[in-house]
Amino acid sequence: MKKLIYSEMNPLGNIVDSVINNSSLKNGLKKTTLLKFWSKTAGKKFEKVSEISNLMQKPDGKYILSVACANSSVTAELTMFKSQLIKKMNTFAVPLGIEIEDINFSHKIWQSKEEKINEDKFKLLDENPYKENLTGFSPEEISLDEDELNEIKNNIEKNSVLSPEQKKRFFNSIVNDLKVQKFLNKN
Repeated sequence: MKKLIYSEMNPLGNIVDSVINNSSLKNGLKKTTLLKFWSKTAGKKFEKVSEISNLMQKPDGKYILSVACANSSVTAELTMFKSQLIKKMNTFAVPLGIEIEDINFSHKIWQSKEEKINEDKFKLLDENPYKENLTGFSPEEISLDEDELNEIKNNIEKNSVLSPEQKKRFFNSIVNDLKVQKFLNKN
């Protein structure tokens, strides 16, 4: 079995720093976070019959939100409350550095989306075909080298970005992965 050397790994802090400093990723995360707030903004009545389809930035830095609606009645009703929805959505958006200036509602977007999805062609897989078969795997029965465990723990402790709880979870995750690897190599 090939021994893994964790001292050659980049400290997790360096990786996290490079990810956090990527501006495209930052903007994408902000937009994705904002999209999750639509159901809170629209309320229970509209959460299943409307969804954000696009968030477009204007040259002046403000944003226009496009919302797909299930039918023209939903479009009409949401349009009546547009100013309240913009105000409510901005309570979530402004802290993310996004200011929504306008919302466009359209049931035509919803229809075109429905037409593109053909349920006969696309069926969800019940199981992940790439998932390893872990039948008979019991982590308690697999032992790991004490020196290797200490080396992993020392490398994780050097990381100043993680909280003690995160360090503990990270260590447990690595130990579990090593046990899975050892189990799979035996079988």
